[in-house]
Amino acid sequence: MSWRSNIDFAVKRVRKAVARRIAALWQYTYRAQYQLGVWKLRYGNIAFYAVLFLLVSASAYLSPALQNVLASYYSTEHTIEGLRGLILNAGTALIGAAAIVTSLVLFAMQVNIERMPHGLFRRLSADRKLLGAFASAFLLAIGVATLSTFVDKARLALVVLAASWAVVFILISFMYAYRRALVLINPLQQLGILIQDTRKELRTWAKRAQRAMPLLEREESASATSSPSDSTHDMARTAFFQINNRWADGTKRAIRHAMSFARRYAEQGDYEVSGAALNSVVGINAAYIDSKGKTFYANSPFVENPFSSDGFINDTLEHLRQNVQSGIARRDEQQIEQTLQAMAALVRVYLGIDYSSPYASKSHAQLAAGYLASAVQAVVPHGMADVLLEGQRLMGQSAQYLLVHGDPNDIATLSEKIALIACTGCAKEDYRPVTMEGMTQLANLTFDLLRSGSRDIHFAVGEIRRDVALVVKLFLNVPDTPLSSSHSTFLGPYYSSTSMQSLRSRLTALANAISEAQPDNTGAQSVIRNIERWADGLYQTEKELLLEAVKAKSHFAFDMIHWITGVTEILLAISNAPACDHHSQEELRKHARWLIATLTWIPDDKDTVTFVENFQMTETLFEAAVNARNRGCDEIAREIGESLLSWTFKGGRYQTGWGVLERGLCGLAAFAVYGGDEEISLLRTAVVSRLTGKSALEQEIRDRTAREILERAANLYRQGHWSSRIEMAIAQSDHAKLRPLLEEIAFALSPGTANK
Repeated sequence: MSWRSNIDFAVKRVRKAVARRIAALWQYTYRAQYQLGVWKLRYGNIAFYAVLFLLVSASAYLSPALQNVLASYYSTEHTIEGLRGLILNAGTALIGAAAIVTSLVLFAMQVNIERMPHGLFRRLSADRKLLGAFASAFLLAIGVATLSTFVDKARLALVVLAASWAVVFILISFMYAYRRALVLINPLQQLGILIQDTRKELRTWAKRAQRAMPLLEREESASATSSPSDSTHDMARTAFFQINNRWADGTKRAIRHAMSFARRYAEQGDYEVSGAALNSVVGINAAYIDSKGKTFYANSPFVENPFSSDGFINDTLEHLRQNVQSGIARRDEQQIEQTLQAMAALVRVYLGIDYSSPYASKSHAQLAAGYLASAVQAVVPHGMADVLLEGQRLMGQSAQYLLVHGDPNDIATLSEKIALIACTGCAKEDYRPVTMEGMTQLANLTFDLLRSGSRDIHFAVGEIRRDVALVVKLFLNVPDTPLSSSHSTFLGPYYSSTSMQSLRSRLTALANAISEAQPDNTGAQSVIRNIERWADGLYQTEKELLLEAVKAKSHFAFDMIHWITGVTEILLAISNAPACDHHSQEELRKHARWLIATLTWIPDDKDTVTFVENFQMTETLFEAAVNARNRGCDEIAREIGESLLSWTFKGGRYQTGWGVLERGLCGLAAFAVYGGDEEISLLRTAVVSRLTGKSALEQEIRDRTAREILERAANLYRQGHWSSRIEMAIAQSDHAKLRPLLEEIAFALSPGTANK
């Protein structure tokens, strides 16, 4: 049996080796095919003409030998007359063939007139290469017929070679004309020809403007002295374009032709061509901006500048707006999405405009962004959720480009539009994903603002914060689902504490990176200043949203509570970073203190306390206090401890089933023991003061809590993996100090029960 198994094993190895060799051979074959295709694409035409030239040269070199052969065969006048007739008939047939081929190709071009604009049809039907191929074929055919008159015994080889190569070149002309006609009929090729011709025309105008500069230098210097702020503008080119104010007519016509392609092929369902047409519009705009150069002027908030408006850009955006309206009327979602993508691409293109000033606003990019936002907003009443999702993504991307290349304040309009469109999910269930996408884009903009190099983001972050609050307040009016909270799901991209893609998760990663930065890291210092500005006034909106969530009894209250405590921890962590200066440290800690204080505004009625404690409010406050102390913020930790004490007695007045009073007092005792004797003394005083006055607890609750605390004090050495941070702190604290403190608290609550 062993030798059989060895043979089987050897056979398997051989088969496996052969299979590997075959697979490797196929890979080499595919690679060779690819390389051959690349070589053919680059050098195929050169190789063809080179081979053709070599063949012609070889035939000329061998013509003497051919002359001898032909002279021996056509030795009589009768045979020469037969050759003359053959060449004449062949030339006549080729003339007819050229006429037939020309008619067929021109007819094919005329059939396709309905598929292209009239102006473009005139351009393509008069294609010089195509007409040149036909003219060459006719002339060569006439030349073949004419060669019949030159046939004699001395020139047989010359005539035969000339006629033969003329026939070959006629066939090549036919093939070239056929392929050229296919290119001209192909809409994608037509668009390529359109954009090439437009770029060529724009380059021509740019060269004309360059050549005319010496004639306009005097006017340029005069304008420069009167307007020093525009000294970096190309005034000579500006004057040239003003004199030749119709220089962009051909470019505008090309835009109309491209938009005609886009509409027509979208109606036919050929979205590949319609998308290519819209890409051509973007490419033409880019070429227009390059040709115009430094002759763009931005809008001025104080003085109206007639040069700030560009007719070509206005026409382009208006054509795209009309295309969106056409798609909406036919409910063609793909046409609308392609047009929105073209608008977003134009925003990026217009951001590259040189306004000759680093402080000029990107007014044309803002105009394109406004058209994009209006187009997306126009889709809202028509039930196209997918289009709205794509529109919001494009608006968010455009806002990010504006943030990188422009002023942070420029994104305020797009942020507002994103929020308004996100609010549609409040009224229509099918639009709930639109709300989620809107919150995602607002979270992205917030995070990008914090990382931007701008020093003035206060207005922009304030606007985004108000936009977020608007969406949340309206969406909280939607009934929440009992098991899977729709509020938490659709508002989660901004407020979730569990998602790795949420704003809080990214802020945590950013805070970790800042903490590792060196003290002289200017980038980290810039981000710290931005976070400081973002946190300024943050407590106001978060307090409103927290109270709204609690009022609505929404599970979103859980997200708000943990988001507030999480962001507080992030602010404190950043305040301890080496790159954080003293002023920023004080400001960040102040904002953190105010933010965590929003939790003290929760109402103290029984239903609210019971609802909020479902989300472990006591544990959350305790954990926030411990984190603050661990980060060296003892004053803030003490304030959070006071908030925990207030919540403990606020929730301890009711029998909620969560043991708020017992757990809160035990947690406070462990927290005080960790802080030292001073904290223990302060806790004793605070507990006694809470047990007196009008808001004192009922005696029954105090007695029961005292018994539970005493029982816990007698069992401090519990072992286990605690899910409760309070229980973990109790297990790890100094039990020699904790036990008497718990007994004192129990005695203060109920002296009689404690004595027992």
